[in-house]
Amino acid sequence: MLQSIENRLQSLPAKPGVYLMKNAECEIIYIGKAKSLNKRVRNYFDGREKNAHRIAMFMLPHIADIEWIITESEAEALILEANLINKHLPHYNIRQKDNKHYPYLVLTIAEKFPRLKISRKVQDDKNLYFGPLVNSRHTWLLLELIPKLFKLRDCNTTFPYTKRKRPCLNFHIGRCHAPCVKKIDEEIYQKSVQETRMLLEGRSSDIVAQWEKEMQLAADEMRFEEASKLRDQIQAVQSAFAEQSTDAANVDLSLDVIAICKAKELATVVIIEYRNGILYNRRYFNLENELGMQAPEILTEFLSRWYLSVKKEEMPREIALEISLDEEQEVFEELLARKAGYKVTVAIPQLGKKVGFLQIAKANAEMLLVELQTKKTKYEEINRSIFELQKELKLSSPPFCIECFDISHLSGTNPVASMVRFVNGSPSKKAYRKYIVKRAMGGDDYGGMREVIMRRLTRLQKESEELPDLLVVDGGKGQVEAAFATLRELGLSDIPLIGLAKRQEKIYFPGSKPSVMLKKSNPALQLLQRVRDEAHRFAVKFQRDNRKSGV
Repeated sequence: MLQSIENRLQSLPAKPGVYLMKNAECEIIYIGKAKSLNKRVRNYFDGREKNAHRIAMFMLPHIADIEWIITESEAEALILEANLINKHLPHYNIRQKDNKHYPYLVLTIAEKFPRLKISRKVQDDKNLYFGPLVNSRHTWLLLELIPKLFKLRDCNTTFPYTKRKRPCLNFHIGRCHAPCVKKIDEEIYQKSVQETRMLLEGRSSDIVAQWEKEMQLAADEMRFEEASKLRDQIQAVQSAFAEQSTDAANVDLSLDVIAICKAKELATVVIIEYRNGILYNRRYFNLENELGMQAPEILTEFLSRWYLSVKKEEMPREIALEISLDEEQEVFEELLARKAGYKVTVAIPQLGKKVGFLQIAKANAEMLLVELQTKKTKYEEINRSIFELQKELKLSSPPFCIECFDISHLSGTNPVASMVRFVNGSPSKKAYRKYIVKRAMGGDDYGGMREVIMRRLTRLQKESEELPDLLVVDGGKGQVEAAFATLRELGLSDIPLIGLAKRQEKIYFPGSKPSVMLKKSNPALQLLQRVRDEAHRFAVKFQRDNRKSGV
């Protein structure tokens, strides 16, 4: 052991607090909390810590210094630990992998006339985010139901707006209040916004009760057409939420059901949320557990960080676990109470419906773990050029799934498009798609690119299919900007997008980011060329076949 580490161990106080282990470059590689800093940190070095063998193999050789922060209690240490881990994301702590293919519904209350849209990313923009939504059928049911009931706009209009003189088609078919042409007062529009929020928060019974009163009043005053509309709205909401209302009989139920499934260095956590007696949300998390921590330790660290990030009004009153948190449970309950402002009960149900809820959560966690293990097993089979491409494009994650689009036509006639998909660096021909360009005519490559990308991604969203890790378009700056406009419209602007132009083989990015050129020998460029050339070949062949068949 280094003399400097030995000296630090001698100085450790027998008080609660948080310890930070650093490497030779002064980077924090692990953060932990302790009831007694002296006892806990020493355990790492004398072999008494759980999983001592894995810790000695992976982490101890990299520890060059130890710092600590003393706290008044173990509960304060738990809160500080969670905040510091979220800030520094140390290598050897539990690492959470985002499930980016799950969408959120966003109610844009930061805008003058709010709208409802889909987003793959939660941003700090003062809007309301609901999700992630893993039940695709219910998501699309809401997206279909809400415009009919509440008539919120779905356009990108920025207010005040003075250009439009007539309302769009959505107003005429009863799906928008048309605030852009002042067809509705802002106060009345906000009532629709509040009712939309209630529905998304799972308070459908409150909306129905409110509408029943309004319907009765309208009937008493002989406003039968208005009463009829309210009756239809009530029936639509009751029908949409009939399946969910059977999930829990207690309408006051505010419960999070949590299950974990672990295998060596991998783990999955599922949180199923019940609010107002109905299933309100499901959350899925993939975790990397390099030090082989046990399930109670993983849950304590992960859930502490999770509930510190949850808004106060979204905190449950009960949490059902399948396993005990051991000696950490009392400290965890204290953390929850501080955040919520009321007591949050943490228990392991033995009887009743909550046991069934836990079984559902456990089955989901096991399924996700199998998927995670399968991906991990195939990791070594991946073409290494993918990681070179990640480095050159400065992507946050490797582009395991790449989709490329190309437009083909003959002097503006017979416009078609192709989409090819490469998985792990190799073509996945069963996923190739052909498109006849329907709207953009006369050699409008930009319009054609917008159309086919819109069709492709809308289909993936509707069917809850996994989105590509990287989008490539065959072309330069114009094609890239056309594609990016579509991504913004769909709320998918976080999907990486590039264009690869022929001849100079320049790589173009959306916005003001400058283009780059890679060496011809670079594996990343060679992979992009294979993808681009395959999309071009597939589009040209389809275009020729179409002309021959007279389509």
